[in-house]
Amino acid sequence: GSTPYALGVLTAARAAGALTIGIANNPGSPVAAQAEIGLTLDTGSEVISGSTRLKAGTAQKIVLNTLSSAIMVRLHKVHGNLMVDLMPTNAKLHRRAVTLTMLATQADEATARRTLEACGHSVKLAIVAIRRKTDAAGARAALAAVGGSVRQAIGEGGR
Repeated sequence: GSTPYALGVLTAARAAGALTIGIANNPGSPVAAQAEIGLTLDTGSEVISGSTRLKAGTAQKIVLNTLSSAIMVRLHKVHGNLMVDLMPTNAKLHRRAVTLTMLATQADEATARRTLEACGHSVKLAIVAIRRKTDAAGARAALAAVGGSVRQAIGEGGR
């Protein structure tokens, strides 16, 4: 919690106007103290002294995964339990986009593929287009009207 590089990043981030969050495992650490939001994960001593990849590293990874998942939900990149704001840039992601579209809409594979193509391979747009029975422009307008929330664009309410 006192590495000069991490403290320098906090200083630079604040100067740029970014929100700073410091995560440390030792109470009173400079990283947690100097950040706007300081999180201390008091995991205690490591089983192997000198190794920070056991309890401390695992605890930080869990916090980072939790924070990033919550942010993705708040940014409307998730619909239900599906990551819907992805751009398929390779064959694996194209298959994933088709699967996500099918799961969110109960559409068959041909419909999902055709709609994804018409929507520029945007899963969010394809879901809204299929569920609202509209084209890409209609889906784009519906999403824009509700700040990008698939749930709201398809009339399910909520955030």
